[in-house]
Amino acid sequence: MLSENSLIFSPKAEIMWSYLRYILAFTLTASVAFAMHTTGWGSFAALAYAFGFIPILEILLPPKANNASEEKRERWQQSGWFDAILLLTVPAQAAALYWLVITTPEDIARQDYLSLVGHISAYGVSSGALAINVAHELGHRPQKHFQTIAQALLVSTLYGQFFIDHNWGHHKHVATPEDPSTARKGETIYAFWLRSVWGVWRSAWALDAPRMRRLLVWESALLLTIAWVEPAAFFPFVGGSVVGFLLLETVNYIEHYGLTRQRVSANRYETTTPAHSWNSNHPMGRFILFELTRHSDHHASPHKVYPTLIQQEEAPQMPAGYPAMMLLTLLPPIWFRVMDKRIPIF
Repeated sequence: MLSENSLIFSPKAEIMWSYLRYILAFTLTASVAFAMHTTGWGSFAALAYAFGFIPILEILLPPKANNASEEKRERWQQSGWFDAILLLTVPAQAAALYWLVITTPEDIARQDYLSLVGHISAYGVSSGALAINVAHELGHRPQKHFQTIAQALLVSTLYGQFFIDHNWGHHKHVATPEDPSTARKGETIYAFWLRSVWGVWRSAWALDAPRMRRLLVWESALLLTIAWVEPAAFFPFVGGSVVGFLLLETVNYIEHYGLTRQRVSANRYETTTPAHSWNSNHPMGRFILFELTRHSDHHASPHKVYPTLIQQEEAPQMPAGYPAMMLLTLLPPIWFRVMDKRIPIF
């Protein structure tokens, strides 16, 4: 069995690895590029990489639960390097959109619907695993320019409402019936998709209607631009965007499935604790998703930059990394059998 430490051969190499490991996220962009420039089954390369190769690799790289020293985390908190990596997502997502717009009309003209579906899925992987995930990270930053970039990334996958609901709804109501992004015990992923997508939309309008109107203007402008530049790419873009935000909602499903906060009075629930988020320390998922898998610490400190998130001892652990667990949700009987017995009893 390999371990993450087997990649590190000296203190100098360890320091270099701590700064470079998150560039692994852009192997997803490489898989999207390959998929977009390939036809037939090769057009599904991004999907196969994200939900085939990475879960297999995580079997070889077992979880690593140790935390960096406080000194290192403080240094990383002040470093602009980790923000620069996040900003690379903007050209990566723009490239994915460009490839979609020039590729899918050719698929339609050739009546090559296998490649069409593959290319739509590739844009969905870029949108869900990179664009929306980075938007989540930047959306918590206090700087307005980072928040604007976060909203632009969300607009590129037609899910601007996430910015509003996540920041002012989900973090307040997580693990309660009031949160549309918390999956209930026994709820299938398919039922959750419907409830969450609709619930996030309603929540965002209730929380900040003026911002929602502005986001809808941006999304409408993007849709009209695509319809004008290349009409045949309009519906593939919509389809790829749906794939992207359903990947996000699948992450939401696995992050809080079955976890509940107890009501302590008529007007208040117990304080959110690390026990109210599922976590995973599998290294590939951690690095490719910018430490999203250390979700309990994110809820405890939403403004922490991603490399400084730590493993919380009380946090319940999933038996596999995020990509594998997302696949498992598609088979509800197996998902329930694996996860229901692991739900903590409060």
